[in-house]
Amino acid sequence: MKKLNLIIIAFFFITACHSEKTEYSKEIVGEWAVERDEKNEERPISPFKEDPQLIIFEEDGTYIDKKGFYKFEKDKKTNENNTLYFGEKTRYKIKGDSLLIFNPAENNFNVSRIVSMTKSKIILEQKNKSLISLVSYSGKKFSNPPIDKIIVSKSPCLGSCAINSSIVDNSGNLFFYGESYNSKNGFYKNTVSNQKSKEVFNELQCVDINNLKTEYTIPVTDLSSESITFVLKGKIIKTVYNYGNASPFELRRLIRNISYLYQNIPLKRINLKDPLLLFNMRSKTHQISFTGESESFYLFHELLKSNPIIDSPKELPYSGKYRLSLPENDNYEKLNSYERTVTTDGKIFKVQQRDYTFKTFDLGYNFFIKNDLITNKGIK
Repeated sequence: MKKLNLIIIAFFFITACHSEKTEYSKEIVGEWAVERDEKNEERPISPFKEDPQLIIFEEDGTYIDKKGFYKFEKDKKTNENNTLYFGEKTRYKIKGDSLLIFNPAENNFNVSRIVSMTKSKIILEQKNKSLISLVSYSGKKFSNPPIDKIIVSKSPCLGSCAINSSIVDNSGNLFFYGESYNSKNGFYKNTVSNQKSKEVFNELQCVDINNLKTEYTIPVTDLSSESITFVLKGKIIKTVYNYGNASPFELRRLIRNISYLYQNIPLKRINLKDPLLLFNMRSKTHQISFTGESESFYLFHELLKSNPIIDSPKELPYSGKYRLSLPENDNYEKLNSYERTVTTDGKIFKVQQRDYTFKTFDLGYNFFIKNDLITNKGIK
Protein backbone atom coordinates (compact mmCIF):
# COMPACT_ATOMS: atom_id res chain seq x y z
CA MET A 1 0.00 0.00 0.00
CA LYS A 2 2.82 2.33 0.93
CA LYS A 3 4.53 1.55 -2.38
CA LEU A 4 1.29 2.28 -4.24
CA ASN A 5 0.99 5.66 -2.51
CA LEU A 6 4.54 6.58 -3.58
CA ILE A 7 3.73 5.67 -7.19
CA ILE A 8 0.59 7.82 -7.09
CA ILE A 9 2.52 10.77 -5.61
CA ALA A 10 5.24 10.40 -8.27
CA PHE A 11 2.60 10.23 -11.00
CA PHE A 12 0.95 13.45 -9.85
CA PHE A 13 4.37 15.16 -9.53
CA ILE A 14 5.36 14.20 -13.08
CA THR A 15 1.94 15.19 -14.39
CA ALA A 16 2.15 18.55 -12.63
CA CYS A 17 5.62 19.22 -14.06
CA HIS A 18 4.46 18.24 -17.54
CA SER A 19 1.39 20.48 -17.20
CA GLU A 20 3.59 23.38 -16.07
CA LYS A 21 5.95 22.85 -19.03
CA THR A 22 3.02 22.71 -21.46
CA GLU A 23 1.62 25.90 -19.94
CA TYR A 24 4.99 27.65 -20.31
CA SER A 25 5.21 26.53 -23.94
CA LYS A 26 1.83 28.11 -24.68
CA GLU A 27 2.25 31.28 -22.63
CA ILE A 28 5.64 32.17 -24.06
CA VAL A 29 4.52 32.35 -27.70
CA GLY A 30 4.32 35.96 -28.95
CA GLU A 31 6.30 39.19 -29.11
CA TRP A 32 7.97 40.61 -26.01
CA ALA A 33 9.99 43.66 -24.98
CA VAL A 34 12.65 43.68 -22.29
CA GLU A 35 11.36 45.94 -19.52
CA ARG A 36 13.82 48.52 -18.29
CA ASP A 37 14.15 49.49 -14.66
CA GLU A 38 14.47 53.23 -15.20
CA LYS A 39 14.49 53.97 -11.44
CA ASN A 40 17.53 51.85 -10.65
CA GLU A 41 19.50 52.55 -13.81
CA GLU A 42 22.32 55.06 -13.76
CA ARG A 43 23.07 55.94 -17.34
CA PRO A 44 25.19 58.86 -18.57
CA ILE A 45 23.56 61.33 -20.93
CA SER A 46 24.19 60.12 -24.48
CA PRO A 47 23.24 61.46 -27.94
CA PHE A 48 22.89 57.88 -29.21
CA LYS A 49 19.57 56.15 -29.55
CA GLU A 50 19.42 52.89 -27.62
CA ASP A 51 17.82 50.03 -29.51
CA PRO A 52 14.75 48.52 -27.88
CA GLN A 53 15.17 44.85 -26.96
CA LEU A 54 12.36 43.16 -28.87
CA ILE A 55 12.10 39.38 -29.08
CA ILE A 56 9.65 36.85 -30.51
CA PHE A 57 8.97 33.27 -29.44
CA GLU A 58 7.21 31.27 -32.15
CA GLU A 59 5.18 28.13 -31.60
CA ASP A 60 7.54 25.95 -33.66
CA GLY A 61 10.52 26.72 -31.37
CA THR A 62 11.89 29.63 -33.41
CA TYR A 63 13.35 32.52 -31.42
CA ILE A 64 13.84 35.97 -32.99
CA ASP A 65 15.99 38.67 -31.43
CA LYS A 66 15.47 41.87 -33.40
CA LYS A 67 18.92 43.16 -32.38
CA GLY A 68 20.55 40.18 -34.12
CA PHE A 69 23.52 37.98 -33.28
CA TYR A 70 27.09 39.14 -34.01
CA LYS A 71 30.68 37.99 -33.80
CA PHE A 72 33.67 40.27 -34.34
CA GLU A 73 36.96 38.98 -35.72
CA LYS A 74 40.07 40.07 -37.58
CA ASP A 75 40.70 38.84 -41.11
CA LYS A 76 44.10 37.11 -41.17
CA LYS A 77 44.73 37.98 -44.83
CA THR A 78 43.75 41.66 -44.83
CA ASN A 79 44.16 42.37 -41.09
CA GLU A 80 40.80 44.16 -41.26
CA ASN A 81 38.26 44.02 -38.45
CA ASN A 82 35.15 42.26 -39.74
CA THR A 83 31.67 41.68 -38.36
CA LEU A 84 30.06 38.29 -38.84
CA TYR A 85 26.30 38.52 -38.68
CA PHE A 86 24.26 35.42 -37.83
CA GLY A 87 20.85 36.98 -38.41
CA GLU A 88 17.99 37.33 -35.95
CA LYS A 89 16.63 33.79 -35.91
CA THR A 90 17.66 30.86 -33.73
CA ARG A 91 15.84 28.24 -31.64
CA TYR A 92 14.65 27.90 -28.08
CA LYS A 93 13.28 25.16 -25.84
CA ILE A 94 11.81 24.81 -22.37
CA LYS A 95 12.96 22.13 -19.97
CA GLY A 96 11.07 22.16 -16.68
CA ASP A 97 11.43 25.72 -15.39
CA SER A 98 14.46 26.48 -17.63
CA LEU A 99 14.41 28.49 -20.84
CA LEU A 100 17.25 27.59 -23.23
CA ILE A 101 18.05 29.91 -26.16
CA PHE A 102 20.75 28.90 -28.62
CA ASN A 103 23.26 31.68 -29.40
CA PRO A 104 24.60 31.03 -32.94
CA ALA A 105 27.45 33.51 -32.52
CA GLU A 106 28.77 31.70 -29.42
CA ASN A 107 27.58 28.23 -30.44
CA ASN A 108 26.01 27.49 -27.07
CA PHE A 109 22.76 27.77 -25.15
CA ASN A 110 21.97 30.69 -22.86
CA VAL A 111 20.00 29.29 -19.93
CA SER A 112 17.56 31.22 -17.73
CA ARG A 113 15.25 30.04 -14.97
CA ILE A 114 11.58 30.92 -15.41
CA VAL A 115 10.54 32.63 -12.17
CA SER A 116 7.02 33.37 -13.36
CA MET A 117 5.10 33.59 -16.61
CA THR A 118 1.74 35.02 -17.60
CA LYS A 119 0.28 36.18 -20.88
CA SER A 120 1.46 39.73 -20.16
CA LYS A 121 4.76 39.29 -18.29
CA ILE A 122 7.69 36.90 -17.93
CA ILE A 123 10.34 37.11 -15.21
CA LEU A 124 13.62 35.28 -15.86
CA GLU A 125 16.56 34.68 -13.55
CA GLN A 126 19.96 34.81 -15.24
CA LYS A 127 23.05 32.78 -14.40
CA ASN A 128 24.35 35.66 -12.25
CA LYS A 129 21.04 35.68 -10.31
CA SER A 130 19.89 38.98 -11.86
CA LEU A 131 16.27 39.23 -12.99
CA ILE A 132 14.96 40.24 -16.43
CA SER A 133 11.34 41.12 -17.08
CA LEU A 134 9.68 40.68 -20.45
CA VAL A 135 6.40 42.45 -21.13
CA SER A 136 3.96 41.61 -23.91
CA TYR A 137 4.53 43.87 -26.91
CA SER A 138 2.66 44.60 -30.10
CA GLY A 139 4.55 46.57 -32.74
CA LYS A 140 2.79 48.88 -35.17
CA LYS A 141 2.15 47.73 -38.73
CA PHE A 142 2.00 50.12 -41.66
CA SER A 143 0.49 50.04 -45.11
CA ASN A 144 3.24 50.96 -47.58
CA PRO A 145 3.51 51.10 -51.37
CA PRO A 146 4.44 47.71 -52.92
CA ILE A 147 8.22 48.27 -52.94
CA ASP A 148 10.01 46.00 -55.42
CA LYS A 149 13.66 47.02 -54.90
CA ILE A 150 15.72 48.32 -51.96
CA ILE A 151 19.23 49.78 -52.06
CA VAL A 152 21.40 50.22 -48.96
CA SER A 153 24.80 51.93 -48.74
CA LYS A 154 27.11 52.18 -45.73
CA SER A 155 29.82 54.85 -45.57
CA PRO A 156 33.13 54.96 -43.68
CA CYS A 157 33.76 56.17 -40.15
CA LEU A 158 36.87 56.97 -38.10
CA GLY A 159 37.58 53.29 -37.53
CA SER A 160 36.76 49.93 -39.06
CA CYS A 161 33.11 50.40 -40.05
CA ALA A 162 31.94 48.28 -42.98
CA ILE A 163 31.82 50.18 -46.29
CA ASN A 164 29.49 48.51 -48.77
CA SER A 165 26.39 48.75 -50.93
CA SER A 166 23.63 46.21 -51.62
CA ILE A 167 20.66 46.02 -53.97
CA VAL A 168 17.96 43.41 -53.43
CA ASP A 169 14.67 43.02 -55.27
CA ASN A 170 11.49 41.18 -54.32
CA SER A 171 12.52 38.22 -56.50
CA GLY A 172 15.57 37.72 -54.30
CA ASN A 173 18.24 39.00 -56.70
CA LEU A 174 21.17 40.45 -54.75
CA PHE A 175 23.98 42.67 -56.06
CA PHE A 176 26.69 43.48 -53.52
CA TYR A 177 29.74 45.74 -53.53
CA GLY A 178 32.11 45.40 -50.59
CA GLU A 179 34.65 48.20 -50.50
CA SER A 180 36.35 47.67 -47.13
CA TYR A 181 35.95 46.03 -43.70
CA ASN A 182 33.62 43.30 -44.99
CA SER A 183 33.99 39.53 -44.82
CA LYS A 184 34.06 39.75 -48.63
CA ASN A 185 35.22 42.74 -50.65
CA GLY A 186 34.59 43.27 -54.35
CA PHE A 187 31.52 42.81 -56.55
CA TYR A 188 29.22 39.84 -56.12
CA LYS A 189 25.75 38.67 -57.10
CA ASN A 190 23.37 35.76 -56.54
CA THR A 191 19.83 35.11 -55.39
CA VAL A 192 18.70 34.70 -51.80
CA SER A 193 16.11 32.07 -50.89
CA ASN A 194 12.41 32.80 -51.35
CA GLN A 195 11.97 32.62 -47.59
CA LYS A 196 14.77 35.12 -46.89
CA SER A 197 13.51 37.45 -49.62
CA LYS A 198 9.98 37.35 -48.17
CA GLU A 199 11.35 38.03 -44.69
CA VAL A 200 13.21 41.12 -45.88
CA PHE A 201 10.26 42.60 -47.75
CA ASN A 202 7.82 41.63 -44.98
CA GLU A 203 9.90 43.80 -42.65
CA LEU A 204 8.63 46.79 -44.60
CA GLN A 205 5.32 46.55 -42.77
CA CYS A 206 7.19 47.59 -39.60
CA VAL A 207 8.52 50.77 -41.28
CA ASP A 208 6.33 53.82 -41.86
CA ILE A 209 7.88 54.72 -45.21
CA ASN A 210 5.46 57.55 -46.02
CA ASN A 211 6.26 59.43 -42.81
CA LEU A 212 10.01 58.88 -42.71
CA LYS A 213 12.16 62.00 -42.78
CA THR A 214 14.73 62.20 -45.56
CA GLU A 215 17.53 62.75 -43.02
CA TYR A 216 18.29 61.66 -39.45
CA THR A 217 21.47 62.92 -37.76
CA ILE A 218 23.05 63.54 -34.35
CA PRO A 219 25.64 66.23 -33.40
CA VAL A 220 28.63 63.86 -33.17
CA THR A 221 31.52 63.57 -35.65
CA ASP A 222 33.43 60.65 -37.23
CA LEU A 223 30.57 58.14 -37.18
CA SER A 224 29.35 55.91 -39.97
CA SER A 225 26.41 56.97 -42.13
CA GLU A 226 23.91 54.92 -44.08
CA SER A 227 21.38 55.59 -46.80
CA ILE A 228 18.48 53.47 -47.97
CA THR A 229 16.50 53.90 -51.18
CA PHE A 230 13.06 52.43 -51.91
CA VAL A 231 12.17 51.79 -55.56
CA LEU A 232 8.77 51.08 -57.09
CA LYS A 233 8.52 50.19 -60.80
CA GLY A 234 11.96 51.62 -61.51
CA LYS A 235 11.28 54.94 -59.76
CA ILE A 236 12.81 56.12 -56.51
CA ILE A 237 9.96 56.92 -54.14
CA LYS A 238 12.04 57.74 -51.06
CA THR A 239 15.64 57.84 -49.87
CA VAL A 240 16.59 58.21 -46.21
CA TYR A 241 19.99 59.31 -44.91
CA ASN A 242 20.86 57.99 -41.44
CA TYR A 243 23.86 59.26 -39.47
CA GLY A 244 24.82 57.96 -36.05
CA ASN A 245 21.87 55.51 -35.91
CA ALA A 246 19.47 58.41 -35.43
CA SER A 247 16.65 56.94 -37.53
CA PRO A 248 13.79 54.79 -36.15
CA PHE A 249 14.85 51.34 -34.93
CA GLU A 250 12.84 49.31 -37.46
CA LEU A 251 14.48 51.22 -40.33
CA ARG A 252 17.93 50.59 -38.89
CA ARG A 253 16.99 46.94 -38.52
CA LEU A 254 15.99 46.75 -42.19
CA ILE A 255 19.25 48.42 -43.24
CA ARG A 256 21.26 45.98 -41.13
CA ASN A 257 19.51 42.87 -42.44
CA ILE A 258 19.97 43.94 -46.08
CA SER A 259 23.61 45.02 -45.69
CA TYR A 260 24.51 41.57 -44.27
CA LEU A 261 22.53 39.49 -46.79
CA TYR A 262 25.75 38.77 -48.67
CA GLN A 263 27.02 36.69 -45.72
CA ASN A 264 24.06 34.30 -45.87
CA ILE A 265 24.34 32.98 -49.42
CA PRO A 266 27.00 31.59 -51.78
CA LEU A 267 28.24 34.47 -53.93
CA LYS A 268 29.31 34.70 -57.55
CA ARG A 269 32.18 37.14 -57.98
CA ILE A 270 31.92 39.69 -60.80
CA ASN A 271 35.01 41.21 -62.39
CA LEU A 272 34.16 44.91 -62.37
CA LYS A 273 36.47 47.88 -62.07
CA ASP A 274 35.91 51.53 -61.32
CA PRO A 275 32.26 51.76 -60.18
CA LEU A 276 30.62 54.85 -61.58
CA LEU A 277 29.53 56.43 -58.29
CA LEU A 278 28.59 59.98 -59.23
CA PHE A 279 28.08 63.05 -57.05
CA ASN A 280 27.78 66.79 -57.66
CA MET A 281 26.58 66.57 -61.25
CA ARG A 282 26.00 70.11 -62.50
CA SER A 283 25.00 72.08 -65.58
CA LYS A 284 25.17 75.86 -66.03
CA THR A 285 21.78 76.34 -64.41
CA HIS A 286 20.89 73.12 -62.58
CA GLN A 287 22.37 70.38 -60.43
CA ILE A 288 21.63 66.74 -59.69
CA SER A 289 20.88 66.19 -56.01
CA PHE A 290 21.57 62.68 -54.76
CA THR A 291 20.13 62.24 -51.27
CA GLY A 292 22.62 59.49 -50.39
CA GLU A 293 25.15 57.06 -51.80
CA SER A 294 22.36 54.50 -52.24
CA GLU A 295 20.87 56.63 -55.07
CA SER A 296 24.26 56.91 -56.75
CA PHE A 297 24.77 53.15 -56.40
CA TYR A 298 21.35 52.54 -57.94
CA LEU A 299 22.37 54.63 -60.95
CA PHE A 300 25.62 52.65 -61.25
CA HIS A 301 23.68 49.38 -61.18
CA GLU A 302 21.33 50.63 -63.88
CA LEU A 303 24.30 51.70 -66.03
CA LEU A 304 25.64 48.15 -65.88
CA LYS A 305 22.59 47.19 -67.97
CA SER A 306 23.02 50.03 -70.48
CA ASN A 307 24.19 49.68 -74.07
CA PRO A 308 27.47 51.13 -75.40
CA ILE A 309 26.88 53.39 -78.41
CA ILE A 310 28.89 55.41 -80.89
CA ASP A 311 29.68 58.80 -79.41
CA SER A 312 26.65 61.05 -79.73
CA PRO A 313 27.07 64.63 -81.02
CA LYS A 314 24.20 65.63 -78.77
CA GLU A 315 25.05 68.20 -76.11
CA LEU A 316 25.34 66.64 -72.66
CA PRO A 317 24.65 69.45 -70.19
CA TYR A 318 25.62 67.84 -66.87
CA SER A 319 29.20 67.15 -65.87
CA GLY A 320 30.77 65.56 -62.84
CA LYS A 321 33.53 63.26 -61.64
CA TYR A 322 33.92 59.78 -60.26
CA ARG A 323 36.93 58.14 -58.66
CA LEU A 324 38.69 55.11 -60.08
CA SER A 325 39.32 52.09 -57.89
CA LEU A 326 42.50 52.83 -55.98
CA PRO A 327 45.43 50.39 -55.98
CA GLU A 328 46.70 48.92 -52.74
CA ASN A 329 49.12 51.12 -50.79
CA ASP A 330 48.01 54.09 -52.87
CA ASN A 331 49.44 57.53 -52.25
CA TYR A 332 46.58 59.55 -50.80
CA GLU A 333 48.33 62.76 -51.80
CA LYS A 334 47.57 61.83 -55.41
CA LEU A 335 43.85 61.05 -55.04
CA ASN A 336 42.94 63.66 -57.65
CA SER A 337 44.90 61.72 -60.26
CA TYR A 338 42.38 58.89 -59.88
CA GLU A 339 39.43 61.09 -60.83
CA ARG A 340 37.77 60.93 -64.24
CA THR A 341 35.02 63.01 -65.80
CA VAL A 342 31.49 62.14 -66.89
CA THR A 343 29.11 64.18 -69.04
CA THR A 344 25.44 63.28 -69.36
CA ASP A 345 21.90 64.43 -69.94
CA GLY A 346 20.54 61.70 -67.63
CA LYS A 347 20.06 59.20 -70.45
CA ILE A 348 23.30 59.31 -72.45
CA PHE A 349 26.49 58.99 -70.35
CA LYS A 350 29.93 59.79 -71.77
CA VAL A 351 32.42 58.25 -69.36
CA GLN A 352 36.17 58.83 -69.22
CA GLN A 353 38.04 55.54 -68.74
CA ARG A 354 41.20 54.78 -66.78
CA ASP A 355 43.34 55.41 -69.90
CA TYR A 356 41.57 58.80 -70.37
CA THR A 357 39.65 57.64 -73.47
CA PHE A 358 35.83 57.93 -73.49
CA LYS A 359 33.00 55.43 -73.84
CA THR A 360 29.37 56.40 -74.34
CA PHE A 361 26.37 54.51 -72.95
CA ASP A 362 22.63 54.77 -73.51
CA LEU A 363 20.67 54.04 -70.33
CA GLY A 364 17.40 53.80 -72.27
CA TYR A 365 15.56 56.36 -70.13
CA ASN A 366 16.37 59.60 -68.31
CA PHE A 367 17.37 58.61 -64.78
CA PHE A 368 17.43 62.22 -63.53
CA ILE A 369 13.95 63.12 -64.80
CA LYS A 370 12.32 59.83 -63.80
CA ASN A 371 13.58 60.16 -60.23
CA ASP A 372 13.05 63.94 -59.81
CA LEU A 373 16.74 64.61 -59.12
CA ILE A 374 17.09 67.89 -61.03
CA THR A 375 17.05 71.12 -58.98
CA ASN A 376 18.00 74.72 -59.60
CA LYS A 377 21.71 75.28 -59.08
CA GLY A 378 22.58 75.94 -55.46
CA ILE A 379 19.17 74.77 -54.19
CA LYS A 380 18.74 71.38 -52.56
